[in-house]
Amino acid sequence: MNIFVTGTDTNVGKTAISAWLCMHTNANYWKPIQTGDNSDSDIIAKFSRHTKIISEAYKLRASLSPYDAAKLENVKIDRNLLARDLQNTIIEGAGGALVPIAKNFFMADLIKTCNAKALIVAKSQLGVINHLLMTVEVLKVRGIGILGIIMNGEIESNLKSTIQEFSGLKILSIIPHSDNLIETLRNITLPLETLEILK
Repeated sequence: MNIFVTGTDTNVGKTAISAWLCMHTNANYWKPIQTGDNSDSDIIAKFSRHTKIISEAYKLRASLSPYDAAKLENVKIDRNLLARDLQNTIIEGAGGALVPIAKNFFMADLIKTCNAKALIVAKSQLGVINHLLMTVEVLKVRGIGILGIIMNGEIESNLKSTIQEFSGLKILSIIPHSDNLIETLRNITLPLETLEILK
């Protein structure tokens, strides 16, 4: 089984959470589609040097959705190249669950293709409840198993209980802001829900 790290939006901390999972396990890492100049695989390699990194299926230059970035380069994304037989792998998506990859094929559909359970990363900021609940609904409608939620940034106890009540999911961990993220992540134990999958 694999874990697919998805987010409520872009820049919510998916790569940091992926690195955290890799640091504490022997899981592999795969970013199926990389867009923009930055390389999330390079960040994982820096954070977790023992992790085996699987090369991206697509690397696209523009910092856009995979669908739009591919159109700019006249690239047709082939779903078959994204349907890999992986095990014990952390798979990091691009943006949120309804980011388009190809016609009638969204990031949420890729989660199902990858034989993975979703781990939702959300940033502690205004609007997080709405973004989280929409993400949960999109995944549930597609029959995708959800491990739980990781909050990037501390939240108040009433917000935590509201999120758990309305999503029906557990907040597995709350990652505090830190000036030394690598050291912080090294010192935070993974939730049992993730360890049960990443043997």
